[in-house]
Amino acid sequence: MPKIAVIYASGLGRTKKMAEAIANGAMSIEGTEVLLKDAFEASPNDIVDADAIALGGSTYNYKLIKSIDPLLKEMAKLDLKGRVGVAFGSYGWSGESIPTLIAHMKSFGMNVVEPGTAAIQVPSKDDIEKCFHLGRTIATGLRS
Repeated sequence: MPKIAVIYASGLGRTKKMAEAIANGAMSIEGTEVLLKDAFEASPNDIVDADAIALGGSTYNYKLIKSIDPLLKEMAKLDLKGRVGVAFGSYGWSGESIPTLIAHMKSFGMNVVEPGTAAIQVPSKDDIEKCFHLGRTIATGLRS
């Protein structure tokens, strides 16, 4: 059974909405195990056996939100080579979170789906639909 970990850091709940839509999309594919967790509560045990990891973070002051930093440091210690990685997040002006997450995942040796999925400010209905389909696509790809 393929496992997808969807982990997010969200300052205002916007990136959390995106994470929930990705998780819902993945869960819509029968036989897919999905873990949805806030980065504050996530640990390496949550991702060590995941086939795909979707990391979400909002942009704060032109940088990736700091609350995901502890998890990224722990992820660097794991063997994640060849795992599927996806970045997503919400931002107001600059959007640095997604390229930062992509760079981290690449440094871990992950196969990253680019360019990532972004929403400006509050995710629109279309943004949420894109996230849902992203989750479905990841889960479908792991099943084949």
